[in-house]
Amino acid sequence: MNSATPPPIDPSLTPPQEVKWPKTLGIIALVIGILGLLQVAVAPISLIFLKQQMAILVEQGVNEEKVETFMTAMKATTIQSAIALGAIAILLTVGGVLLLKRKPLSAAIISVWAILKILIGGYFSMRSLSMTKMQLDITMSMGDVQGKDAEMISRITEYATYAGAVFAILWIAALPVFFLIWFNRQPVKNEIKTW
Repeated sequence: MNSATPPPIDPSLTPPQEVKWPKTLGIIALVIGILGLLQVAVAPISLIFLKQQMAILVEQGVNEEKVETFMTAMKATTIQSAIALGAIAILLTVGGVLLLKRKPLSAAIISVWAILKILIGGYFSMRSLSMTKMQLDITMSMGDVQGKDAEMISRITEYATYAGAVFAILWIAALPVFFLIWFNRQPVKNEIKTW
């Protein structure tokens, strides 16, 4: 038996190990992009249910003009958000596919998506907040609860709505901020240059 140690292997002869993050992040981007498109496709359906709910409130004595104003604003917001968020979902989906293929353009596309997602998502979160306040006003105008009880319920609901908006913005920004940080790291930039 030969107890000699094997000769050292020249590092230049061994193939470099392929990094796994492009596949992992590409799949995440692709899944989130597709889910965003699905959400955009389903969102207009919610208007049907909301219209039915508001019709019931009108039957119970809520001011019909307030309901019409709310429904007009809600329809416009839903359509505008569907178009804007659908476009950025397509951007993320394309970026995810390109990242899976290890195309350098993927980092730029996903970075643009991240900035747009924060800006547009934040904008529509604020629009949603204003719509929720309108809906609360309509509900509170029914007159079932009056005086201090109505004021207390209104304040609690308003605080909960604001807290929800803060968490919504944090949630909207989480993945975009991660991608912005990730693609601006020097080792990642160096890896992308090799594609």
